[in-house]
Amino acid sequence: MWLKQLNIENCRLIDKWAIELSDSVNLVIGGNAAGKSSLLEAVSILASGRSFRTPRIREVIRNGTEQLTVTGRVHDDALQSEYPIGISKTLKNTRIRINHADVNQQAELSSHLPLTVIHPDTITLLTGSPGQRRALLDWVAFYRNKDFHQDWKNYQRVLKQRNSCLRDPQQRYALQYWTEQLVKLQPRIHHFREDALQAIIEALDNLKFLFKQQGSLVLKLYNGFPAQVKLNDETQLSAFYASKQEQESDQGMTLYGCHRGDLNMLFDGLPVAQFASRGQLKMFGIALLLAQSEAITTKDTKRGIIAIDDLASELDSDNQDLLYQVLKQTRQQLIVTGTRPPEGGFLPKHGKMFHVEHGRIDDIKM
Repeated sequence: MWLKQLNIENCRLIDKWAIELSDSVNLVIGGNAAGKSSLLEAVSILASGRSFRTPRIREVIRNGTEQLTVTGRVHDDALQSEYPIGISKTLKNTRIRINHADVNQQAELSSHLPLTVIHPDTITLLTGSPGQRRALLDWVAFYRNKDFHQDWKNYQRVLKQRNSCLRDPQQRYALQYWTEQLVKLQPRIHHFREDALQAIIEALDNLKFLFKQQGSLVLKLYNGFPAQVKLNDETQLSAFYASKQEQESDQGMTLYGCHRGDLNMLFDGLPVAQFASRGQLKMFGIALLLAQSEAITTKDTKRGIIAIDDLASELDSDNQDLLYQVLKQTRQQLIVTGTRPPEGGFLPKHGKMFHVEHGRIDDIKM
């Protein structure tokens, strides 16, 4: 799938934009604070319901207006058809439509637009909280396995109920029941993440020349339990939770499980976050996100969208050239912003270039 048309209303400084996109490369060129990042932010909201820059929608809705709207047309390569999608957001409400019908869940909209965003703060994927790395795995699992999302929602619901039992002595009678439900879900979530990780590792192998001069990168999945605990042994898992009940009751939360998992990344055998330089972290982060997008491509007609904000940020000329080589080979749709066009024929024959200035966007005829 790819995004053929994009319409944006009231997103930061954008009043009303409408553009037709290429299925290959789309370059968005302009000065700082011209609106380039706002365009990618709108695409992110269309794909995920949220901005990649802030969790507060008030900051994204244009000053003096009450509603932000992003719509588009998606081209389905498998069916060779097109259909409209859209999202409107106010401070209190969200409305989502797919093919002229209202839908209630953002996940349904996201399934039509598999977007990966690469931005200047990409290194936080490696140095930030484990939740960011779990989200990377879960994003791949969502697109690769149709059963993942329902199991993930069930896991969140069960976890919430179990935590309530741990916090409130009056609900403690139900703790065993919710523990049993959590025990059953642990191996399922872990299996989905193992599959996602393997797909990412295979995709990274095709991208390794991006970072081979930096060193060897190894990814290992931590399941949220001590190493001796086996997730496929319900009896052992139940006994483990029973042994930790006093500790978890004191904390008022479930301290072990897939919700505490992580993706450990080692650089020449050492933790990446501690021993890699900022430049190495940048290249590793970019490679990991490119692999994330490639990992969902399970057949020729299924592909994702990669949005890159300020592609040249903090990369020297050699690493920029390496990245351009990788991007020229990808089958994913690209939406790339920058202050100037890349050199060396990066834009293919059927690609498009747009210029952004003073809140306007213009299609540059090549």
